[in-house]
Amino acid sequence: MDKEQALELHVLLFSFMGRFHDKFFMNYRQHLDTVFPLKKNQTKIISVLYHRNGLTSTELARMLDIEKGGLTSIIDQLEQMNLVVRRPDAHDRRKQLLSLSEQGRRLMEQVMECYTESIQEQFKLVDQQELDQFINSLRCVVDFMEKI
Repeated sequence: MDKEQALELHVLLFSFMGRFHDKFFMNYRQHLDTVFPLKKNQTKIISVLYHRNGLTSTELARMLDIEKGGLTSIIDQLEQMNLVVRRPDAHDRRKQLLSLSEQGRRLMEQVMECYTESIQEQFKLVDQQELDQFINSLRCVVDFMEKI
């Protein structure tokens, strides 16, 4: 990769992040707030755990760019709200795995039901072929990012 490509990649990634936040994440947080009001980082944590259950604090902190010390206090809060549970890692007793509690999973199921309806509404005027291309492109992006 040359310097020009690296710069374009940087611009595209940050443009994507901004647009994702504006078009999707803010809408998602509004749906979550109607069911259970949470702070922004609390929302991010339970959302990631909904899709990737059983992460360590280190993995979660890296994924969300949250300082590990700050993450610990947020996890403590979510645990007190009965949304998140810690359990020992069967393969390494020094590690704790973070997962949604049963209440946290039920909460996220409600939120996802409302949110998917909202996404359907948001995309209803988009041509099906364009939508298919968009979804395939996102799959490609996610697959590629898993490799690097």
